[in-house]
Amino acid sequence: MKTDENNPEDWYRSASVRLGSVDRLYPFEGTSESVVELLQEAVERFLKGYLISKGWKLTKIHDLGALIAEAENYDERFGAFADFADELTDQFWAMHYPGGEFDEQSIDFEELRAKVGQIISLIKQGSSPLI
Repeated sequence: MKTDENNPEDWYRSASVRLGSVDRLYPFEGTSESVVELLQEAVERFLKGYLISKGWKLTKIHDLGALIAEAENYDERFGAFADFADELTDQFWAMHYPGGEFDEQSIDFEELRAKVGQIISLIKQGSSPLI
């Protein structure tokens, strides 16, 4: 399958695959490095799909805070997720490269996952019905 980085649907598909993996892995691994990284990557892709659907030119970044700030330009309700975005990005970087401090017990996965669902709902309100 050939994908296109300028096609929001390709971003949503990729995000959905990662989120599905999160939901399957979490019961077995808990808040593992893989689960948190996949969760962050899912949110990143949902946000990039949304932004591209609004005409945004792709920037290859992993900072959810920056992506949320961009999304706020199209819908101010995204601002409610600024702290969540910073927290999940910090967790992502803490485990993405050796040397970071990762404390699995300090992560409230259920809360993070609920916020992801809220972001997806907000994206669905202002974007494609295919996500």
